[in-house]
Amino acid sequence: MPLELAAENVTPGYAGALNAARHPELSNRFHFWRGASGRRYACTMFPVNAAPCYDDSVALFVRRRRTGPVLVSVGAGIDAMSAPPDVDEIHVHLVQGGTDALTIALRDLSGLLALGEEFDCMQLHAA
Repeated sequence: MPLELAAENVTPGYAGALNAARHPELSNRFHFWRGASGRRYACTMFPVNAAPCYDDSVALFVRRRRTGPVLVSVGAGIDAMSAPPDVDEIHVHLVQGGTDALTIALRDLSGLLALGEEFDCMQLHAA
């Protein structure tokens, strides 16, 4: 009998928090995003004023709304001082593999902004 796998949602945008039933405190800290390609990226969430400095990382600047997260801006590295106004948190994806891997991840996640200045992730999933 062949093994049947559930179809995975590969819609670009916010892909939810970590499902950690045994450690619910981790659910608030770790979040997933899908780039324009559908690739899934694990991110650590930090308050804007407490994001550490990582060189090989992609920072997603996020505003929280009742309907869910809104992606406002994407950048390489973290510079909380230059965060867009009204951003509530920074989601950080650490990149391994050097400059080429960083460029690929940055382009893929920046592709989420192609729909406009702000990307309301919940509207895309509802479409």
